[in-house]
Amino acid sequence: MSITLPTNVSPTSPTSNSASFEQKLNAAKSSQVLVEYLKENGKSAINEQELAALANNSNGNVSSEVSAAASYMVRHEDVFTAIETHDVAGKDGLSGVWNLEWAAAGGLEGSSVEAIAAMTEAFDRAIGASAKITEITTESKTELDATKQRAQN
Repeated sequence: MSITLPTNVSPTSPTSNSASFEQKLNAAKSSQVLVEYLKENGKSAINEQELAALANNSNGNVSSEVSAAASYMVRHEDVFTAIETHDVAGKDGLSGVWNLEWAAAGGLEGSSVEAIAAMTEAFDRAIGASAKITEITTESKTELDATKQRAQN
């Protein structure tokens, strides 16, 4: 069975460059963006509250890439925890630039934490695409049903 979408709709077409950037994020790329942001702003560490603020970007003070990278870390708390506890035994919600540099260099590559985060991202994209297809097919079916209605006098 195949589903034919209207010609102007593609379930995988990104709506903007930032959406495409977000789809390519992983632990290493997000860490690299955050390292660059922290260094540019003279910071040596970041905590969970600061990550959440960057992710929300309510002031519009940071680029969409920085906001997306912070959002990735907020969505994948286990990734941030693995990064921030890389050099210490306990979680304190604070990660130094050196930990993020370690992750940016591939420190989590091949780990179960990275694999789970990648699977979660893939499932979230699939669920989003499925919801969009359901929305489109429901609208199309409603329109088709409306054209089949007999005129009532």
